[in-house]
Amino acid sequence: MWRLRLAAVGVLAAVALLPTATAWGDADRKVEPRIVGGSTASIAQYPWQAALVLSPSESSGDAHDRQFCGGSLVTTRIVITAAHCVYGMAAGDIDVVLGRTTLSDSSQGAEFPVQALSYQANYNHPGLFSGIPPRFDVGYLVLSQPSGQPRIQIAGPDEAGLWAPGITEDISGWGCTSEPILIILGCSTSDTLRAAHVPIVDDSTCGSGAVYDGDFDPTTMLCAGNLSGGSDSCNGDSGGPMQAPVAGGYRLVGITSWGEGCGEPNAPGVYTRVAGSAIRPLVGADVCALENANGLGHEVVIAGATPADSPCLPVSMKNRPFAKCKRIHNKKKRRRCIKKVRRKLKSRR
Repeated sequence: MWRLRLAAVGVLAAVALLPTATAWGDADRKVEPRIVGGSTASIAQYPWQAALVLSPSESSGDAHDRQFCGGSLVTTRIVITAAHCVYGMAAGDIDVVLGRTTLSDSSQGAEFPVQALSYQANYNHPGLFSGIPPRFDVGYLVLSQPSGQPRIQIAGPDEAGLWAPGITEDISGWGCTSEPILIILGCSTSDTLRAAHVPIVDDSTCGSGAVYDGDFDPTTMLCAGNLSGGSDSCNGDSGGPMQAPVAGGYRLVGITSWGEGCGEPNAPGVYTRVAGSAIRPLVGADVCALENANGLGHEVVIAGATPADSPCLPVSMKNRPFAKCKRIHNKKKRRRCIKKVRRKLKSRR
């Protein structure tokens, strides 16, 4: 059965909080994610890794007891996750834990309240038992205060080779380590962060009749895993990162979304294609809009981009693109500045 990769606590909370729940499928197929077949990891290796937990006002217990999804820190105040993790929930329902390897150890890292949440406008939430997988499965959480944890950037337009077929990616999270018998009964999630290495599966294979057929959308989804089964994400890992190693760090190339079972043959994990040409610019615009709406400074979230490339410049800059140049007293430098701005404006037409 194919399942969204929500932990049972998240599924039960969704059922309680939503008019339509966040786990779906039919009698044969349901969605769920976690790290299966991996090994323990340290938050020092993936310091942007976030745990989404129900706030203490919504559920009792430590952060491990309350954890239901994952995420990635992309600015000092914004965590990116899966839309199905936050759909229908209020900001006050969720906290975010950062800088913590072992969730139950409150001496590590910090737990942040959430002041705002949203999800990609194109996200389709088909409702309980529809049998339709999520598309544009991207959500966002705005932290109540900045985090000092290192952030991860989304792979840029010139880095498609980082997630080409056959390339091995890292997946991480605190989800189930074995497939649940029934999603509502839950499973044994990990208190300590776990990670695994999975190869990218080419789109034609993932969309074939032997794998996901028409459920797989190559525009918004990306497959990774061994077709023989084994390492995979699972319940509780939804929203977490699929990250590509690069010199000196990682790039975010996918967001854990759904899959058929966990680690089963011919059923690789399916991830939101966050670094693809269809979703990457939407994420850039969404983050800018959230920054503007919450009075935050702009931070670059896409590798290789600069503040000047922002798809969501402050209104003052859009209305007065030459304002910065006019403040330059040196005439020669001012003329160069104006020419540079004109070139940028022309290239955006």
